[in-house]
Amino acid sequence: MPNTDLISLRKYQLIQLIASVLMVLIWFLSNQGLLFWDDFGYLNLANQINQGDFQITTNHFTSRIALTYPVSWAISAFGVSPHSIVVFHLVYYLVLLNLAFWLGQKTSLWTGLIAGVLILCDYNLIFFGNHLFPEMPLTLCIFLFLTSYYLLLRNEIVPRIAAFIGALALFAAFLLKTTVILLLPLILFLFINDRRQKRNRAFWIVFIFLSLFFFVLNGLWYEEVKGNFFFRFENIADNHVATPKTFFDKGGLEILKRLTYLPLLGFLKGGFFIPLLLALPSLLSLKRSNFKLDQPEKIWPVAASFLLVSFWFMSTSWRFYSPIPTENRHIVFFIPVLIMSAATYWPKMSLFEWMSKNHVMKVALVGLMLIPGYAIFKSGDNNFKQMSSLIKSELVDNESAQLVITDGRTSYGYAYYYDLKPVEDMYLWFSEVETFEILNSFDESAYLLINPANFNEDYNDTENYNKLIEQLQISNINIGLLKKEGDVEFYLLTK
Repeated sequence: MPNTDLISLRKYQLIQLIASVLMVLIWFLSNQGLLFWDDFGYLNLANQINQGDFQITTNHFTSRIALTYPVSWAISAFGVSPHSIVVFHLVYYLVLLNLAFWLGQKTSLWTGLIAGVLILCDYNLIFFGNHLFPEMPLTLCIFLFLTSYYLLLRNEIVPRIAAFIGALALFAAFLLKTTVILLLPLILFLFINDRRQKRNRAFWIVFIFLSLFFFVLNGLWYEEVKGNFFFRFENIADNHVATPKTFFDKGGLEILKRLTYLPLLGFLKGGFFIPLLLALPSLLSLKRSNFKLDQPEKIWPVAASFLLVSFWFMSTSWRFYSPIPTENRHIVFFIPVLIMSAATYWPKMSLFEWMSKNHVMKVALVGLMLIPGYAIFKSGDNNFKQMSSLIKSELVDNESAQLVITDGRTSYGYAYYYDLKPVEDMYLWFSEVETFEILNSFDESAYLLINPANFNEDYNDTENYNKLIEQLQISNINIGLLKKEGDVEFYLLTK
């Protein structure tokens, strides 16, 4: 292992502080605004909580209360803005980063430095730290569970406290997203392995008791309110609808593709391949004896291996075989586990010592810092600032009722631009409404608001928009450009 005495603890802590400050800057500058259905959907639910109108329904997003309630507190305290709605995501991200540095102090400073830099520079973590998805808090919860177990293996935590932290973290993860079930095979393995090794008995007694307690408590709440102990599970199953990204509705050939090479193609997107590639040697070098976890640091590659296998083959439904879609966002919580696998493996390699002495590490650091730079550079690609400016100047300030034809995201989340206040303005999505319905919706004039960056090709938005323009022209509708900001165009439609 390279000599870490060259880095004093004081210098290490200074690097940790600098990394934390950099994270805040990256988070602030890379914010893209509200871009996805999830952003607008969760924000709307948070606003309902503040208005006293919130209730859990068949919309399975409403059950993710560990996400929506913190957002409601944030907008209540700081108002509604692209940064205020994800301020708790920044907190989760900072805790994750500093946990990695803290673990480095307990093992190897190089481990902490590698893990800290990789977490700071991971594109997926930067991205989901700025959007209202449950992935960031879910990632922290699962990392907390694994950290508590790791400390247990190192005999650096009271078993009952480790069990409490682990059970509470997984319950919070469950209240965020039921994708946490991908951990079940790993938890079962850890339990069986510890029983065989005759260790950690107190941990498992408390962990199992608390996990069952939280599960039953949650189920009894649903039984009381919804009349069904398993309401959430059945609701999720009922919400399994066919989309281009699902597989349960596809034929055997598509399922075979999903179980073979499609996950590999998914790993190549969004920078996920970087932590996976760095962790791969630690996974491939695992021996049968390593699964006994006599070496505490082996928990990371062992956990990563189980998570990857679960992702590859597990079903997300008990009614039919439904492997999880290959989008990286569903497995963002794998990333810190992969990073810790790499961070505990590479410092022990002679190659790493050579790299650290020959400035290769400095070059690698510069290369990694290009990733947050890229995220900042790309933050304006979706024209959110221009869209927000145009809507507020041309529509929000106009008190008369208006009809606006626009894209799906804007039609779904336009309330954000009105500070979530009820308005008489009507927004229609041109891919959802037939042209004759649009023509019948206004007497004299309407507006057309176009942001090409928001077009969703899963719904053929470009083709449908072109058809709309063609049919408006055939119907002798005048299309006059009123204002343009960047790529966002605002038209007046008159008969």
